[in-house]
Amino acid sequence: MKPNIFKLATKELSQDGFFTWLIQWADNTYIQHNQQLNETAKDFVRLLLDETSDYQIKKVEAGRQWNNIDIWAEVNDEYAIIIEDKTNTGEHSEQLERYKQIAKNHYKNKKHKLAFVYIKTGNESSSTLQEVKKKGYSTIDRKAILNVFNKREVSNDIYNDFKEYMTAIEEQTNSYTKFENIISDWKAGEGFFMKLQELISESTDWGYVSNPTGGFLGFWYHWNGIEECSIYIQIENSFDYGIKLMLKVSDWEPSTDLLYEILEEIEPFAKKNGISITKPDRYRAGATSTLAIVENAFTVDNEGNLELEKFIRTLKALEKTVDEYCDEINTSRNKSSM
Repeated sequence: MKPNIFKLATKELSQDGFFTWLIQWADNTYIQHNQQLNETAKDFVRLLLDETSDYQIKKVEAGRQWNNIDIWAEVNDEYAIIIEDKTNTGEHSEQLERYKQIAKNHYKNKKHKLAFVYIKTGNESSSTLQEVKKKGYSTIDRKAILNVFNKREVSNDIYNDFKEYMTAIEEQTNSYTKFENIISDWKAGEGFFMKLQELISESTDWGYVSNPTGGFLGFWYHWNGIEECSIYIQIENSFDYGIKLMLKVSDWEPSTDLLYEILEEIEPFAKKNGISITKPDRYRAGATSTLAIVENAFTVDNEGNLELEKFIRTLKALEKTVDEYCDEINTSRNKSSM
């Protein structure tokens, strides 16, 4: 494979430059220079505006770093687009609210309709993306961008380098079907968690968690609890150190004695639901602590593919274990207090 500039220029500023350049190509002036690139740029602008394919684009201006806003664009003297562009980081420091207010103040006496867009070419939890939407931004992911890029062939080295770079990340993310990829490749690990978010109907979240041993990629959901603590499900992917499905506790007065007590009480519920749980090598009482690890949670077929349907059934059994245990403990305590 030939050298690709975007494998070297991985900073968000480089991506800002590409998207600004692409938006500028949507102006009618540039049809004569490269019609395919102009049409693709127009499709990309329509994606940003959530406009239909028959929306005519004639005049486009775009630039970078206006009042710290990553990318701005004006279309047909009708729309103003404010873009927050992200690779692998998330939004922070109330920047979305701040940029929105700057734009509203600037355009308050102008006729432009405002469009606020959050572009994310890396992977991000659907939970955090929902928070972005609540702030009045539409979200555009890598898959949506590639859908535009794959409509036609374009003869331009810069454009094709970026398209190839995005395609490689997408393929890497989707390689989670092979279990070995999940535990060896960060993007595949993220892809696995993104797939779980599609398959699990309740609220879930995932992200990087730092710790003294180098951190891990974590997925957590299904909170329940008893008087002494909250109990929830977590998947901890430490890559070189393996991946584990576990029960965690939080919102408690840390105590290893309590961990032993709960483990003894919850084990019969796990067994009834067809799963085997065991204590970690060592109990550590902290703000959050591992209560139990599910044995043989991840199975593969003869070709090394993760048996995803079986894993989902294991999650359902673990959810049921947590709920039945908490219901039993809380009900019995309520009765004894009456």
